[in-house]
Amino acid sequence: MMARPAPVSRIALAGAALGLLAGCAREDESAMRARLDQWFALGETVAFATRGDCAAGVFVLQGDAIAAAMPVAGSVGGMLRALNGRGRALLDDPVQPPDAALVEIANASRATGQAMRRAALEARDCMDDGALAAVHAGLTAPGAMLAYDGQSGTVMVIDRAAGRLIALMGAG
Repeated sequence: MMARPAPVSRIALAGAALGLLAGCAREDESAMRARLDQWFALGETVAFATRGDCAAGVFVLQGDAIAAAMPVAGSVGGMLRALNGRGRALLDDPVQPPDAALVEIANASRATGQAMRRAALEARDCMDDGALAAVHAGLTAPGAMLAYDGQSGTVMVIDRAAGRLIALMGAG
């Protein structure tokens, strides 16, 4: 009598599938550009990197127009309301730079603030020194804007003075 092989458990199969997915890139450049092009006029790519747990892109902006599909708010409270209603929002607050806005968002809505902070921090692993410098400059620039797409978990910093859009995704 021949022995039957042990059945493969569903847990083992699920673990193997997750292992394969972990090795895949978070989002490739063309997919990120296609999504961002819905809201912003992008020019050339300055920097882009992706891997299984992060994606980060720095893009030239062709003008500062924001498409109607991206709700624009003038305050953190307005941004949080737009995020709750539409899942994405842009904060255009000339008084505070994006890094200060992130702190205010975390104080007003811990879950949203933590998700945004996590996406930005995890994306560091996908950035070279030039991209890191662009992120730092954008986060601290007066007049820069902050956006978040909750569906994809993407934090965006729009540095108008530098004419750059920085998009940051963590592990999700």
